[in-house]
Amino acid sequence: MILETILKGIEKEVSNDAIKEPTSKYVVDGLMPKVVLYPRDVNELSIMMRGISRERLGVIPMVNGSKTFIGNIPKAYDVALDLSRVHRVIEPDPEEMVGVYGVSASFNEVQEVLRRVSRRLPIDPPLSGRSSIGGVFSCNLFGPLAYTFMTTRDITLRVRAVMPDGTVVRWGTGMIKDVAGYNVKRLFIGSCGSLGIIYEVMSRIAAIPDVIAVAKLNRELDLLIMRRLKPYGAIVVNGTMYLRFEGVKEEVEYRLSKLGEVSGFDVFYGGEAEELWYRLTSMDELFDNYSVVIKLVMPQARLRDALDGLPSGYLVKMPMIGEAYLGVNNIDVNTLSTIRSRINDLGGYLIILKAPPELKRGIDVWGLNQNLDIMSKLKSVFDPLGIMSPGRFVGGL
Repeated sequence: MILETILKGIEKEVSNDAIKEPTSKYVVDGLMPKVVLYPRDVNELSIMMRGISRERLGVIPMVNGSKTFIGNIPKAYDVALDLSRVHRVIEPDPEEMVGVYGVSASFNEVQEVLRRVSRRLPIDPPLSGRSSIGGVFSCNLFGPLAYTFMTTRDITLRVRAVMPDGTVVRWGTGMIKDVAGYNVKRLFIGSCGSLGIIYEVMSRIAAIPDVIAVAKLNRELDLLIMRRLKPYGAIVVNGTMYLRFEGVKEEVEYRLSKLGEVSGFDVFYGGEAEELWYRLTSMDELFDNYSVVIKLVMPQARLRDALDGLPSGYLVKMPMIGEAYLGVNNIDVNTLSTIRSRINDLGGYLIILKAPPELKRGIDVWGLNQNLDIMSKLKSVFDPLGIMSPGRFVGGL
């Protein structure tokens, strides 16, 4: 019935292959959509959203589907919206130090195009090797380089989006110093597809430095010592620490010499260092091999205390930004609730990024209770019918 309704409303206005039968690729939390819509461009996407809104159907947008495990179990899932061919543009402006990217472009494609003009997108998000720009920006994913370059949300200058009713909008001016009006673009970055559909972003970019070095340490350093060494980022994977240094050769070698005064280390340079860094920060092994992945966000000085007493598993720490990821295969709701309460008491919060549906049914994966009234009002303004990723976001929005 759902398929017939959508076909009746839009099939004459879209391309022949824009409506597909669902497959296992589109399953979210054990739920199969009733239909898959596969827009060719932004115009078709707008047409489809008008039809979805008219029929009040629950829709989940995705590109590669590599992060559809994020969020609570959907309250409704009628339509899978496959955005993998909507908009693949990649347009760097190396002089102005900005770039424009379509939702369908992969993170790796963007980095490759930017590299040709000696530029880069200065973020290192989880699952970077299998992510689209849409996934990275809509979920505000970032890694330890945020210590130097700030988060994905912070570097975003402009967002183009299709609203639930099909209206095409633009938020932000594309200027570095943008203080005019409400900063709506920041709401969309990190909303996980719950307000509308991002189809294009503009962000700041950074120059590729003369030298990149990643030091592998034989011990974990104290936070104060790390700050004095001035790395661009730090990550600890199952007890092994890695520090990233960038800049001119003399500066990098000086920092490494200072590191040598406090710890032994091995060092990797250039392409080998870059490949190692993105393999570590992508955390593919964590997400592929563990059924439950939790994320802790803490004040940096309290991260070590927060990690004491956690169940054993695959642990990734980003001490300079106060975050940690833990992968486990056996954990129950009561244990997660107890850990979350302790983390809250320490001034942080815990998010369950990945979990099987049976575990999600017993606990809110976000665990955030502040400002829910404001978030609910924002949701009612941008998505008054509640059709965008219904129930998946914070507070069941």
